[in-house]
Amino acid sequence: MTVLDFGCGPGFCTLDLARMVGPSGRVIATDLQEGMLQKLRAKLRGNEFEARITLHQCQPNGVGLMQLVDFVLALYVLHELPDQRAFFAEVQTILRPQGQLLVVEPPIHVSRKAFEATIGLAQEAGLALAGRPRVPFNKTALFRRL
Repeated sequence: MTVLDFGCGPGFCTLDLARMVGPSGRVIATDLQEGMLQKLRAKLRGNEFEARITLHQCQPNGVGLMQLVDFVLALYVLHELPDQRAFFAEVQTILRPQGQLLVVEPPIHVSRKAFEATIGLAQEAGLALAGRPRVPFNKTALFRRL
């Protein structure tokens, strides 16, 4: 299994994702800021999960991956994107068939109306809403590529 930790920051979830995918899995941790990737790189140095994690600096206008992934985690990041429509279109191209995208957005920065608009953009890109997992105090949506 290959997981994309989109907007990984200093790696809040990256090591847990590496643990979850197991020894044969891969995690691609991507962030726009090189400083965040450097912090994560320092955490990984000598760590048992270092070989499972690839760091990737994305660009302001896209993820920039050619590799297919099974799962994308977008935690507290979509509200920062200048073009969510472009993000969903790109995710649609890198998700394997039946691959999933989990979006988690913070309750204060993102209104219910804005989050519903985000869901609409994902659906316009061809991602099906598969559920709304409960993550207390957050807005969540799980999508599946058809």
